[in-house]
Amino acid sequence: MKIFGIDFTSTPGRKKPITVAECELKQGNLILQEIHALVSFDEFEDFLKQKGPWIAGIDFPFGLPGAFLSTLGLPHDWPDYVQTLTRRSKAEFEKRIKSFKSKHTSPYKEPLRFTDVLASAQSPLKLVNAPVAKMFYEGSRKILKSGASILPCHPKKGNRILLEAYPALVARRFAESYKSESKDTSQKKSARKKIIAGILGPGLKSEFGFSVEIEEDKKKEMLDDFKGDTLDAVLCTLQAAWAWYQGKPNYGIPAENKSLIRSEGWIVDPSLNLQTSGIGKKPKRPSPGQAPETITDKESDQGKVRSLLDKLTKLTDIGLALSAERNLDVLLEMIMEEARNLTYADGGTLYILEKDKLHFKIFQNETLDIRMGGKNELPIPFPSFEMNSTNVSSYVALTGKTVNIPDVSKYKDHDFSGPRVFDEKFNYKTQSMLLVPMKNNDEEVIGVIQLLNARKPGDPKKAIPFSNENVRWIQSLASQAAVAITHVSLVQEIRKAYSEVALARDMAMEANAAKGKFLANMTHELRTPMNAIIGYTEILLEETREKNLVSIHEDLVKIDNSAKILLQLINEILDLSKIEAGKMGIYLDSFKIQEIIQSSIQTVEPMLQKNKNTLKIQYDDTLGYMVADMNRVRQALINLLSNANKFTDNGEITLEATRTKKQDAPWVVFKVTDTGIGIPHDKLRSIFSEFTQADSSINRKFGGTGLGLAISQRFCRMMGGSITVESEVNKGSTFTVQLPAKVMPFTPPQRRRSTDLT
Repeated sequence: MKIFGIDFTSTPGRKKPITVAECELKQGNLILQEIHALVSFDEFEDFLKQKGPWIAGIDFPFGLPGAFLSTLGLPHDWPDYVQTLTRRSKAEFEKRIKSFKSKHTSPYKEPLRFTDVLASAQSPLKLVNAPVAKMFYEGSRKILKSGASILPCHPKKGNRILLEAYPALVARRFAESYKSESKDTSQKKSARKKIIAGILGPGLKSEFGFSVEIEEDKKKEMLDDFKGDTLDAVLCTLQAAWAWYQGKPNYGIPAENKSLIRSEGWIVDPSLNLQTSGIGKKPKRPSPGQAPETITDKESDQGKVRSLLDKLTKLTDIGLALSAERNLDVLLEMIMEEARNLTYADGGTLYILEKDKLHFKIFQNETLDIRMGGKNELPIPFPSFEMNSTNVSSYVALTGKTVNIPDVSKYKDHDFSGPRVFDEKFNYKTQSMLLVPMKNNDEEVIGVIQLLNARKPGDPKKAIPFSNENVRWIQSLASQAAVAITHVSLVQEIRKAYSEVALARDMAMEANAAKGKFLANMTHELRTPMNAIIGYTEILLEETREKNLVSIHEDLVKIDNSAKILLQLINEILDLSKIEAGKMGIYLDSFKIQEIIQSSIQTVEPMLQKNKNTLKIQYDDTLGYMVADMNRVRQALINLLSNANKFTDNGEITLEATRTKKQDAPWVVFKVTDTGIGIPHDKLRSIFSEFTQADSSINRKFGGTGLGLAISQRFCRMMGGSITVESEVNKGSTFTVQLPAKVMPFTPPQRRRSTDLT
């Protein structure tokens, strides 16, 4: 029989083709014959149309989760919804997926199919572009058009059979991560080597029913392909060959006529077949004297199917419930209760791994009527313990491996002193134990679920070992639980951090308000004596001028200059404190722009003469009027002209004023350009910060407080405008002020506090 394995994980192309392994199954041996590369969807369709008989296992999601189909109002019959989806554009399909994902609470945005739960596989909706949009949209249409029998979704008469395979299920039997996207590693290559050795070993025959033969050159090809496509294709042939061994009509697929399985698909693999407790296997021929299969046997088989689907539905419901819970204590207790319900366990403990210690979070025991931790908030008396591989719980946390112990009394691999002490103290008998790690999306262990004494359904007094089926259910639950715990913990950490930030912000705002109040009071108190000093100094200057007291006059000039500089600093600090306190008002008036320019020039004229700079004025006589705060506009212009003069010697300063339009509204633009020292590029943004200058040496050489630009920028913003700067070192700077020709009244924004948030 010809067996194909198809690795279909992206849109086919020369860089990433669809890889096909072609094998021959005869006399109990699966022989790898060829490896094909299909570089287009057309080649893929032609391949599927080749004459049978053949059976192919394809790594491709045959179906989509029922929750997705229901939300989109799509039919649940596979051929119908494939045709419905592919009648739409791929862009629309992607849009529908994104919309669906956005409406579901993280981290469960992507619902699983039932078979994904059992296989610990990702949802087909995990990514928008791959596999769904690129694979399902194009691939499912080609598969449907091929006319092959697609089991269980679209069974047809014929000898060409397509089944869904999942190579990772086979690979996990021998090694973990074995594929790389861009660069190979020794660990990944070693993993591939283990997998190849495993499928060629005797253990595979006992599980799958046949041996595998691969020539050396093809083994090397599988080993050297670091993307794992060749190996995956071969692994798919194993699952297809196993399905062929299971025989007609269902090829190892349980309840193939169930509408849910027909719409979502089913991954064929011996491990999943075990989970169904033998459902769907090819019935054995009765031996001589043995009765043939009866109607009662079929009814029993159907009952098992219903039980399986009920449990899968239950697990899906649990996942949704876990994703919706936001209280960590309640969430942890919910996880433990559901784990016990799924396995009929008598007791259980949930540990969380924090700072290399396992901490007891939930402890329950039905026989002893004990419920500690969780929403009951009853303290657990057992202390946390250090990670130590001799302890079975620590071993599970350290290795990430599940441990199932049928009989604790006969199990010698780990230290059981803890359970024995507990048994003696509470007169309890620990018989069976199941420990499953909880791993997050990064495959990091965050905790351990420990269950004690599975009970026989219908006979709660009888303790039994945990079955393989129990192990799979709890592993599936643990993976969902880990994501939910990580999500809730992250939300709680964010809330805590935000509360701390909000508290710190409020304290800073209060301190800032106190600082502003202090500065306002201080500067007010300083201005009165400073005005007196300046006033009396001017009187004395007049007298010394009249009496020709030259030496005294020069000293008084220095006092007068220093006092005026100090008064300017006091005024700037007072302005800044008023702005920060939201008490700085904008007083609008209509004024002639030309007059405010002339007034500003008169103020800076002495500075120009001192530094021997020339000033060029460029504006049109049609500048006209503007409505703004005249004093604040003048102050901004004076600050810019003063700065230009301060940092320019024997140079040229230009003041240009123009009238322009923005979005059909009139604006006024002032440009102050100098030929001075310029500003380094990395300092351009910081120069508008309070008490900041481009370089600390500038303050020592040129003086100044670093407040002028900050205050000017605040004034411009309060009037709906802005200040920007362009500069080049040693060539000069250009500061541009843009203001609406008609400023609207300014309303200070309300301050937000932590108490504003719910």
